Amino acid sequence: MKYRFFSFLFSFVLLSGLLTACTSIDTRTSKISQSNSDQPTTASVGNPKLKEATVVKNVDGDTLVINLNGREEKVRMLCIDTPETHHPRLGVQPFGPEAAKFTEETLYVGRKIQVETGIGDGRDKYGRLLAYIYVDGKMFNETLLEKGLARVAYIYPPNTKYVDRFYAVQKQAQDQGLGIWSIENYSKEDGFHKENAGTGGSSQKSSDNIETVNKEKSQNCEGKIKGNANSHIYHVPEGAFYNSNMNNIVWFCTEKEAQTAGYRKSQR
Repeated sequence: MKYRFFSFLFSFVLLSGLLTACTSIDTRTSKISQSNSDQPTTASVGNPKLKEATVVKNVDGDTLVINLNGREEKVRMLCIDTPETHHPRLGVQPFGPEAAKFTEETLYVGRKIQVETGIGDGRDKYGRLLAYIYVDGKMFNETLLEKGLARVAYIYPPNTKYVDRFYAVQKQAQDQGLGIWSIENYSKEDGFHKENAGTGGSSQKSSDNIETVNKEKSQNCEGKIKGNANSHIYHVPEGAFYNSNMNNIVWFCTEKEAQTAGYRKSQR
């Protein structure tokens, strides 16, 4: 009887120890999983889904032409949307030029990149290859969201692999008021609303104001505040894009003059 009692006691203690160990492992695993969700999306070493490619041409913020397997492909980045720069109907949208410039500078012609195509190598209605782009090991689609130069959009199954992560990154950019999120009610679920980006008037009013700028005064202000008549964005000398080549330049002596003419300041 005594032997059976000690045998039962030993079994109980052993079982309790095993249950405690399993609970501890589950807790550590949960913490590791939660920590990993906060990490940027990176290219896994040896990932068979990643294909080597070379940038051939930049189109706009979310579209480019690449050389993939010896063939040129126009690629549309999956699950994101940047403002337009030369749309036949929408024209130039706020932060479109900034997004296009950032993509051009990062994914410059000749740069080696990696491509993760959508499930089934899917294409959109224009025949463009849908894909996630990686540069220096990090997903570029996500970088555009991170900087407030794109919104999460065009989510269609089965290409929903990174959607939760994308929305989390977008929320951070929104909270910080970066890029497209610096303009109230500009970026919405149904697209970009240029009419909400004005400084107290419609696009037509901005155009009228531009025409009233004194040409002689504009010439006298050359080298000060540089405005882009296409995008209605102005750049200060210390700005990132001040020395960029652009057409239809309008010069202002002060930022106040530029704002009065319907221009808004570049975010970079």
